[in-house]
Amino acid sequence: MLINLPQADGTAPLYLRLIKQIKQQIHSGKIAAGEKMPSLRRLAKDLGVSRTTAEAAYNQLVAEGYLLAEPKRGYFAAGIAARPAEQKTTPEKAKSITPVRYDFGNNYIDSTLFPAAIWKRCLGHALENAQLLAGYGDPQGEPYLRSTLARYSHEARDVICTPEQIVIGAGIQSLLEILLAIFAEADHAVALEEPGFTKAEQIFKTAGWQVSRFDSENLRPKLPQLLYVSPSNPYKGRSLSPQGRLNLLQWARQTGGYILEDDYNGEFRYFTHPIASLQGMSGGQNVIYCGSFSRILLPSLRISYLVLPQSLLPAYSRVKHLYNQTSSSIEQFALAEFIASGNLRRHIKKMRRRYAVKNTLLRSALAKIFGNKISIMAYESGLHIRLAVHTGGTAQNLAKQALAAGIHILPVAASASGTISKPQTNYPNSISNSAYADANTATPEILLSFAGIAENDIEPALKKLQEVWEL
Repeated sequence: MLINLPQADGTAPLYLRLIKQIKQQIHSGKIAAGEKMPSLRRLAKDLGVSRTTAEAAYNQLVAEGYLLAEPKRGYFAAGIAARPAEQKTTPEKAKSITPVRYDFGNNYIDSTLFPAAIWKRCLGHALENAQLLAGYGDPQGEPYLRSTLARYSHEARDVICTPEQIVIGAGIQSLLEILLAIFAEADHAVALEEPGFTKAEQIFKTAGWQVSRFDSENLRPKLPQLLYVSPSNPYKGRSLSPQGRLNLLQWARQTGGYILEDDYNGEFRYFTHPIASLQGMSGGQNVIYCGSFSRILLPSLRISYLVLPQSLLPAYSRVKHLYNQTSSSIEQFALAEFIASGNLRRHIKKMRRRYAVKNTLLRSALAKIFGNKISIMAYESGLHIRLAVHTGGTAQNLAKQALAAGIHILPVAASASGTISKPQTNYPNSISNSAYADANTATPEILLSFAGIAENDIEPALKKLQEVWEL
């Protein structure tokens, strides 16, 4: 038996190189099942490594099932099936994809605004907390963050709650799983606002729930006992009207149903003060509030939270032990400090100013370049401007033409089924799978996000669009 250390992996630790070599020989059959391995002393001497290195490699291989350790006898190769020889295949010729030069998609924020140095300091303080490093974290969320969020959400969004009502998780999807368990004994039916969040719809359907759609501005007579709404709907480009809010709250009071309020982008309203949450308007009753930091701070910061009404806390207490915490305790602690120190409030204020400027620049450039060829439908909230393009084409075709020219936009297009869903964030496939729809208009509509595009790129991008669309 000849075991060598691969020189190609010269930068890897010695024990990892040794593990890789032994695995390869076992898979290739050079080391047969049941064959006795060299002793630790012999292996270390032959390879010129320390006994500690040899022992670390053998222990890992035992843990992975490649070797068997027998007391007083040594190590033996386990019966691992040999891998078939790799077949060389000729890859299909890759399709030519035009790189995106101008991105009006919704998968970016203006990262130049993020206070990285302050955030790094908050993370450093969190890493000094030995208790956070040693444990898995509170399943409901770190108490420090929950108490901080209770104060912040009241000051910023008029949410009424105690820390005990807050549940923290890594994104709305993980929190919806918990919510499904809370409603396990209820009628498994939900109505999502039109347009709505596709991933939420998929989660409900996968769990066996009946999913329907409703117009939040015109409630139909019969609705299920759970409604999913985004009052500051970023894909409409405008907020739910005051009357629409009152109608929803009246429905909840009269029926005893619950409203799941997804406050996505609720902080971003540019020309008037942000509108208070439905949860606050309800007095904390019958509204499940959901907040997130993906657009306020960074999409990579996976921290979201639910605020449960007092009436749902007993049901949550019965199921909370079933779920581990999905969000990093370190990041939770850092976020709590970031909020408590006032840095989040200052950061949002700074973002509002910058996004208001971008919003105005984009609308001015649209008017200048397209004139009456387009109509701006909504712009006062969120990170998008919604516009109608007066052309004979479709939103899908407009988006495809734009992408071919290196410009990413979000089409507003009616799907064949008439269902409505959220724009996909990954291009180029987002064009063929347009998820935002409006079946009530024959005029093609698109969404332009101004969050991630540089200010000096706005006008050149629109001029290129005008050229491509021949308007």
